[in-house]
Amino acid sequence: MALRRPAAAVLLLAAAIGCASVAPRGDIGRDRAIAIARTRVSWTPFDVAAVQTTSNGRQIWRVTLKGRLPGQPPLLFETAVVEIDARTGDVVSASKS
Repeated sequence: MALRRPAAAVLLLAAAIGCASVAPRGDIGRDRAIAIARTRVSWTPFDVAAVQTTSNGRQIWRVTLKGRLPGQPPLLFETAVVEIDARTGDVVSASKS
């Protein structure tokens, strides 16, 4: 019986370490990054892509949004690229074309 408790503690510790290496506390996820990026545009995107990468040594989410303004022809669309700090959720940069 005494062996079960240390074994359980080791398994619990291993699971905690494994979870920490996958998603350290404080990191924002893809869905949250997209939600933050959507606040930077006034139109509804029809295409959204989010990629986690590094910029200037900082882990970021690079979110690309494509959409149309009201009345805009089908072949024309707006594009916004928003870079979001993956740890804090702060907007690092935003560009629109």
